[in-house]
Amino acid sequence: MVNEEIRTLHDADGTPVCNVSFDLSAAQLAAASRAVETVRIERHRHLELSTDDVLALRELTGLSDELHRLAEHGANGTVVLQLARFVALHDALAEWLHTMQERGWMREDDEAIHPLVAALVDPMASLRADALHAVLGAGAEAPGS
Repeated sequence: MVNEEIRTLHDADGTPVCNVSFDLSAAQLAAASRAVETVRIERHRHLELSTDDVLALRELTGLSDELHRLAEHGANGTVVLQLARFVALHDALAEWLHTMQERGWMREDDEAIHPLVAALVDPMASLRADALHAVLGAGAEAPGS
């Protein structure tokens, strides 16, 4: 993950809006896409979904689709996400790593992407904290960081 940038804009009513952008290699895009898709499927296997579950599923599906579109070109790419979607990406990658560690075994495909996903989580956590501080203000405590 390189060329991280936080872009703070303002809505018409003056509410701060934050976009996060960064570049990923083709391998990182493919790994992130696979990890997010795995989390999306595993997290929402319930027979019944609450309204919150449906909204979370929708967000992860959009994120998964976006990463897949970037990854299918097989080239490096610039990812630009709204802060909420970036937080969902970071959470999904961290959840994927935790699930793999907790399970104690990995499929061959998962073993191949594990180091790539693991290398993204800490830099994303730092970028997430910086972006939350940019939106909430320097004195605000960023949740989840």
